[in-house]
Amino acid sequence: MTAAASSPPILLLVMLMVASQVAITIFLPSLPAIADDLGTSQALAQMTVSAYLGTFALAQLVVGPLSDAVGRRGPLLAGLVLFTLGSAACAFAPDITVLIAARVMQAIGGCTCIVISRAIVRDTTDGAAATRAMAYLGMALAVAPMVAPLIGGQLEARFGWQSSFLATALLGAGALAATVATLRETLPPGARKLTRPGVLALSYVRLARMARFMGYSLSTGSMGAAFQAFIAGTPVAFIVVMGVSPENFGFFILTAPAGYIIGNYISQPARATGVAHAHDLDGERAGDDGHRRDRRPGAGRTRQPRRAPAADLRLFLGFGFHHPQQPRRRDTAVEPASAGSAAALGGFIQMGAGFLSTMLVTGLVQTSFLQLGLLMLGCTPLS
Repeated sequence: MTAAASSPPILLLVMLMVASQVAITIFLPSLPAIADDLGTSQALAQMTVSAYLGTFALAQLVVGPLSDAVGRRGPLLAGLVLFTLGSAACAFAPDITVLIAARVMQAIGGCTCIVISRAIVRDTTDGAAATRAMAYLGMALAVAPMVAPLIGGQLEARFGWQSSFLATALLGAGALAATVATLRETLPPGARKLTRPGVLALSYVRLARMARFMGYSLSTGSMGAAFQAFIAGTPVAFIVVMGVSPENFGFFILTAPAGYIIGNYISQPARATGVAHAHDLDGERAGDDGHRRDRRPGAGRTRQPRRAPAADLRLFLGFGFHHPQQPRRRDTAVEPASAGSAAALGGFIQMGAGFLSTMLVTGLVQTSFLQLGLLMLGCTPLS
């Protein structure tokens, strides 16, 4: 903890988290419309999710050490500029190639929001206060992408798919203005550390050999893979297969953030992980069973999901138990001097696992929730 501040600027950090996570999902109700308007396939439209996650995963390996070397404020401001411009570029993309490229730009900016927010918490507080701060950030990290499609669906219905990206650009611009106005540098020059690329690579190799750190990282990554598979697969499952309208899509998944919030508040560190896995497996099995009965071509288009909301509640109740316990344990499983590298590598594993699961989602032929549920069921036992 530095002398720069005695407590983290929680409201600003939550705003940064929300901006980066809203960008993942606010446009999900528009995926079918994007595919139609840009003359591409649903699989390529879903690649806009994978491109964000993959870029995000790789960028963490650079953003974390960079902020350790030059401070937090400068990279954060630069990242918010990239995020805002990338969001605007998405809105005006003339084809799927430009849209995916703009998503890459948006992801680099979004990555700085999360990585540097966590670093600021480490700079400004520790102990129980740090745990509380990370809990707030963890809640924003999980709830924002679940609530965003509700907003995106309304924007899609009224103004078209471009409006979701314009809304994200406005959110980025607001976060940029708030950061300029309120955030002081939290890492003084004397505490900064420049790490050469070769030394950094060796640091990552050393961390990869630490069983406790990797155990928490892989557990978090596996859970994140199931989470991101749900994010990428539900638009097709609900809108295309089940016939839910884009403006109503967000309402059908509102049980997900509700389950997460409940689990987050009632979780206890000693028992959270085991309870989490039990709820995740139970929720996925319930989701599979609830949507495997009618597989006739076109049958799902007129049926409204019945058991999916209940399964979502149980599934994300498990996620709520799991976070923020595992990421916190992961980041504290190493010595303080390696905290930046550990957070970067742990984040890479988490978002990289999400990237892989969303790539698998793009290859699914979804005729019900069964295919998506089986993929999620395969991720969770690994955790």
